[in-house]
Amino acid sequence: MTEQTQQKHVIVSGASRGIGRHTAIALAEAGFHVFAGVRTLEAANSLAALELDNLSPVTLDITNSADIAALSEALAGRELQGLVNNAGNAALGPLEFLPLDEIRSEFEVNLFGHIAMIQTFLPQLRAGRGRIINISSISGFIGFPFFGAYAASKFALEGLSDSLRRELKQVGVALSLIQPGNIDTDIWQTSITKGQSLEERFSGAAKQIYGSRFSRNENGSYGPAVKSAPENVAEVVVHAMTVPAPKARYLVGKDARRFARLRRFFSDAALDKRFR
Repeated sequence: MTEQTQQKHVIVSGASRGIGRHTAIALAEAGFHVFAGVRTLEAANSLAALELDNLSPVTLDITNSADIAALSEALAGRELQGLVNNAGNAALGPLEFLPLDEIRSEFEVNLFGHIAMIQTFLPQLRAGRGRIINISSISGFIGFPFFGAYAASKFALEGLSDSLRRELKQVGVALSLIQPGNIDTDIWQTSITKGQSLEERFSGAAKQIYGSRFSRNENGSYGPAVKSAPENVAEVVVHAMTVPAPKARYLVGKDARRFARLRRFFSDAALDKRFR
């Protein structure tokens, strides 16, 4: 058996920063050979500087079919033990005024890009009896005000994951969803900055009707700005990738567990009142 076939290969998308970066590092430290998908040379160099022999930065924009095809060609002949679909985007603002192209972009990154990765690499995952881990969010089961586009894409990812998990049961590929709460990464600050620029494109009626979402909560969080570390998510991903029988869903963070309880035990009317 060659060294190539002995290695356990995993792909992690969105590994430039935050959850993806920490997940790629944690999996590499757990003994996997990780192909860490990044979109910029700067991000690739940052990962390479860690000097982890089994961490390989690769150019990967999951909305770019050429990037996916190039990665598939580079990994030809290898069995895969894991695909971590982490890349994500968040466009925040009142749905009435969000440009439709921004909403479509949300789905391209948070849903269709992941589908493209799954379709491309599933034969190699079957061969390696591997696992798919989709990074969702508590916005995948509860819709917060002004998170409509993001929640819609995550709800879709959850439905897709349920169906796919049941399809793949018989072919030996497990699928888990990770549902983090507020995580201490810069995705929200990036989203807030983007949302503020989008607000400049809204009509004057937007602020009259809805007020300013961002002036009320500069943290872009679902509630009190208590955030978990991205390492916590990475730890759960490693667990789901290595435990003999992974769960279908993993909640990460006290706020995630709290909102899961609210969603389970509170009526829609009670939740609407709480968010209002």
